[in-house]
Formats: sequence, structure tokens, C-alpha cells
Amino acid sequence: MIRDIQLFWEGLPKKKISLVCREYGIARHTAEKYVSMTDDQINGMDAPKDYKTRKRAGNGFVNIIYKMMADGYDDEIIYQYLRKSGVSTSRNTLFDYMKAISRENFPDRKRMYGMRLMDERYPDDVIVIRRNELLRYILTIDPKKEKDKVISGNLEIIKKKFPMVTWVADTFHEFHGILMGDEPEEIDRYIEKYADTELSSFCNSLKKDISSVRNAISMDVSSGFVEGNNNKFKLIKRMVYGRSKIVNLTKKCKLAFLIKTKDFTLMDLI
Repeated sequence: MIRDIQLFWEGLPKKKISLVCREYGIARHTAEKYVSMTDDQINGMDAPKDYKTRKRAGNGFVNIIYKMMADGYDDEIIYQYLRKSGVSTSRNTLFDYMKAISRENFPDRKRMYGMRLMDERYPDDVIVIRRNELLRYILTIDPKKEKDKVISGNLEIIKKKFPMVTWVADTFHEFHGILMGDEPEEIDRYIEKYADTELSSFCNSLKKDISSVRNAISMDVSSGFVEGNNNKFKLIKRMVYGRSKIVNLTKKCKLAFLIKTKDFTLMDLI
């Protein structure tokens, strides 16, 4: 074909590569390559060297899937075998490969479907405690909230195995105690104590808004860490009256008392 293209090219009165592309239905860069190839390059194509296969995600396990399907193994066993063999490809990608190989090579084979198949299963005697559940347990202060009984029964074992859990619990409860206390200077000691630890980013955030944090600790009327300098009166006013301007707020406050007077009329508020 390449020699035919070169003969066609040589016979063109006007050398336009687009004519080659149109005649043979090939891309422009391919046509340019073919018309400029030497005889040695063309002959060398019969015995290609340094041929590189394209790397694909499935190169390492496609053959395994095919052979196990041919041997009669079901999808769940194949999936678990790949995982135990160290294949870290995502669950959905593995399932797509398995579905395609089964459809193209074993059309009569019974397949399992998607999400039902790929869930990891643990024996009934294995206690599973997930990281987010453990973190929620540690950060729950409200005594009215019921805590996870499974975590409660295994917390000491977890702390012994993972000392970081103890550290996280201690640092959180220390900060909570300072915030709920009445000694603002304690927050400075806390920042200094943990500035060079995993809490460095948190400490830097406290420094940026340190006045609000101190107010939240020292002022009885403080509405909390989030509100900063806003006090409870402002918070109540916002909830009850919305974002009223000072004139409307004054009239609304007066209304509560004026309606009890004998000579009161609504015109007094206009």
C-alpha cells in the first residue's frame, strides 16, 4: 500500500497531500510519512524492532481473569483473588474488565452484578470499627447522646494498638475544656504547646482570630467561638426581629409596652 501511495504521489501534477488523504482515506500526518519513506524503511517494516506495547490498566490481570473464567470460577472468587494478589485497580474498573471479557468470550456464562458483587465481606466473629465512627465517638461531648457500645467495649484495646487515638482524644478534650472555661490565657499555652505538632495548622487558625477566641472564653454574654465579638443580645435580636434597622427595631420594642396604655393608637408608631 505504501508503494502504491508513493506511485500515486509521483503521478500527481500538483503535489497536494490532501489528494493522497482523500484517495486512500488516511490522516494527513500518515500520508506525509508514507510519501517520504525510503525503500529501506519500507522493507524494515516486515521485521519491526523495538516494538512497544501500549500500557493499559488491565495488562497485569486481563489474562488472569480470562483463565479463571475459562476454568469456571465465578466473579466473586476472581475479584477476591485479584485483590489478594495485590491488584489495586478501582472496583468499577475491575468490574468493567470482567464484564467485557465475560461478554466477548463466554456469552453463556452466568455473571454477578456490580455493587452486590464487589463489597468486601468479613467473618461474623470479626468486629469492624471504621475510622470515621471512632472519630465521631471521640469528639462527642454531649452526655445526652448515646455513644457506640461496640467502640466503648474495645476503646482500650484500640488505644493500646494505636497511641494516636489517645493523643487525639486528649488534645481535643483539653481544647474543649479551655473553651468552656474562664481563663483566656490558657489558649495561649495550648497554642504554644501544640504549635509544632500535627495541630500546627489548627493553631495558626486560632492565632489569626485569637481575640474572638479569648472573648468566647472570658465573656459570660459571649455567644460562642463562631460568633466572636457578637454578644447574646445581638444574637437574640437577630432571631426574634430579623435584620431590622434601628428605627424599626425601636418601634417594635416600644410596641410591647405601648399597647398596655389607655391612649395608645397605631398612629403613634407612624
